[in-house]
Amino acid sequence: MQEFLAASLSYPTVIFSALMVAMLLYWLLVIIGAVGLDLLGGHDHALEIDGHHLDAMDAAEAPSAFRLRQVPVTVVVSLLTFYNWLLCHLGSHYLIPHVNFLNPGIAATLLLLLSLVVSFLLTKLSVVPLAPLFHTHQATRRKELVGEIVTVRTGRVDRKYGQALLDEDEHALLLEVRCDPATELRRGQRVMIISVDDETGSYEVEPVDELLGASPRKHQEG
Repeated sequence: MQEFLAASLSYPTVIFSALMVAMLLYWLLVIIGAVGLDLLGGHDHALEIDGHHLDAMDAAEAPSAFRLRQVPVTVVVSLLTFYNWLLCHLGSHYLIPHVNFLNPGIAATLLLLLSLVVSFLLTKLSVVPLAPLFHTHQATRRKELVGEIVTVRTGRVDRKYGQALLDEDEHALLLEVRCDPATELRRGQRVMIISVDDETGSYEVEPVDELLGASPRKHQEG
């Protein structure tokens, strides 16, 4: 037990030991329902402004580049923390004592760097079987927003760029939206979500006035 504690509190394992404690506390709060699973973000292209949770586009940019954004950021961080802690712990106990040709501090730093690389690869492999579970949940969640009225927050909205704000009871979601440039949406204009692109996580929108005006015209033509 003393050897275990000594290895856990030695450099570089102590870094991830502290993170492990934080992650264990976080998952305990998730279990009792005090916080959400997507506290730090996820892969649904939306950003909650009021601070309750963050979805993709922000701190998830780095994981996204390596296709780790298929699951919530909290899951990725937890896996990275666990693998780094495990590798550093094993390395500190079984490897470093036998590396006599290097300064202990240098050996520990090399172990840290090696651990970061290997744990990243292990996390990437671990995410693959987990991704379908979260994809189904997020796809359902996105489709629930179809028909909602949102407010344009950017100076323009086209096929590649645009954001709009959805105000809910306690949350404000900043969504990635897309529209035909010919529509010429303006900042502050109210639009309706008419469809979802599951591949990009963006939402197709149309001006509310245009949609409401189309209904009477169609009725008269009929």
